[in-house]
Amino acid sequence: MKHNILKAIYDHSLLHKRKTLIQVNEKQLNYEDFITETALIAHALKSLGISPGQKIAMVIANSTYWYCIFWAVVSIGARPVPLDPQTGEWELEQLLGILDTKACFISEKYRANHILQSFSKLIETNKIHCPVILIDKMDIKHPFISWNAFLNPAQGATLEITEDPEDILMYACTSGTTGNPKIITVEHSGFFQSQKDMSNYLGLCSKDIMLLGMPLYHQGGFGMGVQALLAGASVIYQPQFDPVLFLKIIEKYRVTVIQITPTLAKIILTVPNLKDFDISSLKLAYFTGEVLPDEVARIFYKDLGIRVVNIIGSSETATMVIWDSAFDQEYGVNEFRSLDFTRVKIVDDKGQSVSIGETGRILIHTDAILREYYGNSRETKARIHYIENKRWFDTGDLAEKLEKGRLRFAGRAKRIIKRGSNLVFPEEVESFLLSHPKISAVAIVKGSSEIFGETIIAYIQIINGTSLTQGELFKYCRGKIAAFKVPDHFEIVTEIPKDIGKIQFKYIGHNHQQEPKNEQNEIK
Repeated sequence: MKHNILKAIYDHSLLHKRKTLIQVNEKQLNYEDFITETALIAHALKSLGISPGQKIAMVIANSTYWYCIFWAVVSIGARPVPLDPQTGEWELEQLLGILDTKACFISEKYRANHILQSFSKLIETNKIHCPVILIDKMDIKHPFISWNAFLNPAQGATLEITEDPEDILMYACTSGTTGNPKIITVEHSGFFQSQKDMSNYLGLCSKDIMLLGMPLYHQGGFGMGVQALLAGASVIYQPQFDPVLFLKIIEKYRVTVIQITPTLAKIILTVPNLKDFDISSLKLAYFTGEVLPDEVARIFYKDLGIRVVNIIGSSETATMVIWDSAFDQEYGVNEFRSLDFTRVKIVDDKGQSVSIGETGRILIHTDAILREYYGNSRETKARIHYIENKRWFDTGDLAEKLEKGRLRFAGRAKRIIKRGSNLVFPEEVESFLLSHPKISAVAIVKGSSEIFGETIIAYIQIINGTSLTQGELFKYCRGKIAAFKVPDHFEIVTEIPKDIGKIQFKYIGHNHQQEPKNEQNEIK
């Protein structure tokens, strides 16, 4: 059998039967019960007619259900498709149509997003035709399947692990529209090796307890948890970030490793009674997702005595480059190096390596490089390059090449907007807004905010003779796209600058200082 994460977890379950594997919202699931519940779900999936290679969507918030369903799908050789539970009706229609999913597991709602209502509408309008299992209601009427009814045929099942001959672990959706789908084909063996290597590098062991502030559907949050479980450790996921609760969990469960973003770290450090919490068990703070200020890093590794690991990664590559206070304190915290199991190139527009002191695009090779963007051959060809018979990924991000093989991160991919902890692809929002009958053109640019870092500014050109207000636009977005993708401000203009139909972004206003209005806060 090829490298298999589930097999590794199963082997640990034989040694640590009663040890907690995963905990969410105080609900704990030990290694032995995880195997038992995963086996039941796998058997029920087979009874539903699911076969190897088929895709199963998961629109579920962090929960123990999420973990068992994911690995049950993997165990029978099918492919899970984890989706953001904030995904709206319009987005679901696009994604499920592209992926041809054969079953969907959903929660009733997540925050302000009514998932069940969205699926009801999609079923009524014949947009989806596969079975939909509702995990958080024991009884529900047709066309949905209740959790009890789904599990009914599965009594007494034992776990069997079917190897997928195509070696696909899952499809990770970082952005989903018919115009420009970002659906990552994740290879199982490569992902296993990359997470195992990172687990070994960090020195994780079965005594560790990792607390994560990221969602499971996100490749980063999922992968870091896998790193812990491959060492036989325990993972705790916090469904929604609360700094005081985060500190209480560290204290109560003697957490040894935390995963946080710099923004969350700054919030934690400003808790008035921080010194009253016993966080002496912490040995490692794992930072990702944002630029880490040197002063924040120093507080952790100098004042608090906690090792700081700062990484740049992506859903397409897993971990790419690293700064580690155990080895790199003589360098700035955002001056990264590659790991023994990763390789990096900084190249110019012709694909040639730049000189020291010059800035170029980051190309990365890791074992976890995506196989392809599913259903998007153009994006696959543009971003994946074969160099010396190895797959390299063109991140599109910029970095300055430094001496001794280091790099200084300079900027994100060309148009991605970093709104709080979420990455927003402007093309996706533009595609959605263009579905409005009164809109003839849309251009999304980024603004700035003291609260969110970057905001979403939508320039809207409406059809002549019609009218449209900001309030109407906010209402149109509600429930159809994830709340964090809803623009912070709409600018209705007479004409968006275009050249032979192509929008000229250089002539559109930039650098807005725009804080969300009350009306928009109600949506987000």
